[in-house]
Amino acid sequence: MEILAGKRFTALRCAAVIGAGIVAGLLLPESWEVLRVLRVLGVLRAWWMWLIAAGLSLLPVIFVSRKFLYLTLFLLAVPYAQLSLPESMPENIYGMNAEIEGILVGNTGKYSIIKIDTPDEFKGRKVLVYMTKDEDVGTSFRVQGRLLPLAFPRNPGLSNRNKRLQRQGVIGRISTSYVKTTRPAQGIRKWLNQTRQKLIKRNRELFGEHAAIYTAILLGERSEVPEELYADMRRTGTLHLLAVSGLHVGVLVAFLFLLMRLVHIPRKLILPLLAIMLCFYIALVGPRPSIIRASVMSLAVAAGFAFERKVLALNSLAIAALGLILIQPAQILSVGFQLSFAAAFGIIIAAAGIKEILQSKRKLARKIPKTLTRWILLPLALSAAATLATMPILAANFHRITLAPVLANLPVIPLVSLILPLGLVALLLSLIWFPLGQIVGFAVSGLLWLVERLLQLLPGSLYPSGSWAIGLVAAIFLAALILHGEKGRQRRFKYALGALLIGANLAVWPWALESRKPQLTLLDTYHGNVAVLQSDGHTVLLNPGSKAEPTVTDFLDSRGIRRIDWVLCLSNKEGDLSGLDAIIEEYRVQNVGSILRRQATSPIPHAGRLILPSCTVEYDLAMREWPFYVVKSDNGRVVFTSEAHRIDQEADVNYLLNRYIRPKPTSGRMISKTLLKHGESEVIRKQGGALLRL
Repeated sequence: MEILAGKRFTALRCAAVIGAGIVAGLLLPESWEVLRVLRVLGVLRAWWMWLIAAGLSLLPVIFVSRKFLYLTLFLLAVPYAQLSLPESMPENIYGMNAEIEGILVGNTGKYSIIKIDTPDEFKGRKVLVYMTKDEDVGTSFRVQGRLLPLAFPRNPGLSNRNKRLQRQGVIGRISTSYVKTTRPAQGIRKWLNQTRQKLIKRNRELFGEHAAIYTAILLGERSEVPEELYADMRRTGTLHLLAVSGLHVGVLVAFLFLLMRLVHIPRKLILPLLAIMLCFYIALVGPRPSIIRASVMSLAVAAGFAFERKVLALNSLAIAALGLILIQPAQILSVGFQLSFAAAFGIIIAAAGIKEILQSKRKLARKIPKTLTRWILLPLALSAAATLATMPILAANFHRITLAPVLANLPVIPLVSLILPLGLVALLLSLIWFPLGQIVGFAVSGLLWLVERLLQLLPGSLYPSGSWAIGLVAAIFLAALILHGEKGRQRRFKYALGALLIGANLAVWPWALESRKPQLTLLDTYHGNVAVLQSDGHTVLLNPGSKAEPTVTDFLDSRGIRRIDWVLCLSNKEGDLSGLDAIIEEYRVQNVGSILRRQATSPIPHAGRLILPSCTVEYDLAMREWPFYVVKSDNGRVVFTSEAHRIDQEADVNYLLNRYIRPKPTSGRMISKTLLKHGESEVIRKQGGALLRL
């Protein structure tokens, strides 16, 4: 096995081993509850125990084989990742008034991320602050308000946003109306912000109404992209064009390389100049995994050209990944990191396979016109490879997949590859004489209009894919790597192909053989009380939730649910039910029961019983006493109640809908939306959503 044992792929193997160790180190602290059953594994908490194990692993290296060095690397990577995790904050700091000063370092959703300078006990950590307007990175602020813990909804099958932010050093969020700018960005950060704003302004002057998409392509700034265009790109799977990635860096490097060759810059100076320009570009758009990966690989190619050495693409990819995860280990768990490297991996594997096919089938290759091969077949194969490689990552994280990019990339990527350098030429010419830049700008505007029109016309849709375990995704990629390395060895190729087929079966059969017993999921949401009942192929949605959050739709998509048989609206408050219109628009809803006339779509009685083969749902929408549901099966009973006297002591679970209920400790198992006294309930907003198998 050349990839697993050959000297040429040492960097690739080291990156894989160290990456596995870092993932283990990052995820083990989240699994202590599982590991607690094995007392001997309690020592895994101590990072120094891993260092001792790494030292002991040197003995087989010395006396048996040097291959045990990979075990040593793994054992060293685990404590490295554990030490990179920020320490957890004490619970008593939350809920108290705080005054902090810090610098804006980025954004996540609608929140700004502030790196704290004062007070000293929080120095170096980060906090989320909601701001009413966009601010420049590097600006200093003083913020006063209540410090609250991170409380983004957590539900079964969905990624935990709170954990992701905690790994990045975020301690919580500040509820405040007092945000004061103390100092604008200084030094090189100020100059970069000004340069960025000047570029955006000049784009508007040169490209008019199409400037927003060019700004997004060049700088990754999506805020001004029209919603209709964004929806078309999402539908056709071409959103990667708005995220600065390998395509953008490759085109930029080719443009700069050609420019330097035209002005006769010596070959030895090309590499350092490219490195300086790429560092400037990274600082301008932000250090994202995709651009760093593409920059490292582009510089590797340039170095090969400069020193006349052959460059192995897989090794370059591994070196880029290794550099990123050693600087910031938590990056390896981010979706952007995974998608970027998965797409590059798929393209590299496909390119190598196509090259070998053309060499082995020369007679067949001669019969195919070179124009067809170069402009249609090769781009189609590479586009399909990138789409298939990123599909498991999309399925695992977003629970939706699409095949539209296979065709959409064919016309769009060549156009973007032409638009990006032409736009740079227009920008450079406008610095010399603005009307000259406008002439080229008109051509770029025409091409941008063509891209927008194509995205409107191209077919494409998103398909629900259910939840994929990330471990399964990693196994599929490993099997694909082995297949690539062992295609010349028939016996080993069969073993690798068998592993890949087993992985594919593990992905499919859990859905096919999923138990038909009732499953009731109590969702963690900001607004309203939402639960989803799945039984015997039927889906009942108890409350649609608010339109202000995507929690309900995200969960339905994660389960691959496209049809809802009944939506029962428990509340009579418009806000708690405002998500119903979006649910009806996006899913095939058969029946809606509500006391609000405009919402009801079928003559469901205001009080009654839904009888399914394995369970029943008793409900009262008319609120004769108080609204309630009771979900019963042969193995369990769940009561949704808004009054203390309706608590059922014989029920398996009482789901409390009223925050003011104070049940007795002997009232049975409780699940509440709000924090009650210790020992009285399991709190949805504190513990996350709950999956109950009835």
